[in-house]
Amino acid sequence: MHSNHLIELAKARYSCRNYDARPVEQEKLDLILEAGRVAPSAVNFQPWH
Repeated sequence: MHSNHLIELAKARYSCRNYDARPVEQEKLDLILEAGRVAPSAVNFQPWH
């Protein structure tokens, strides 16, 4: 990954302050949870255990 790409990502980030009341589909929730489950942790600390 190029440093320019990281800079652009940092510039494009934002904090969401307004949320939609519509429910999130279970399929999307499952995908998000799976991504968190397989994501690396610092020094394999795994604080969720």
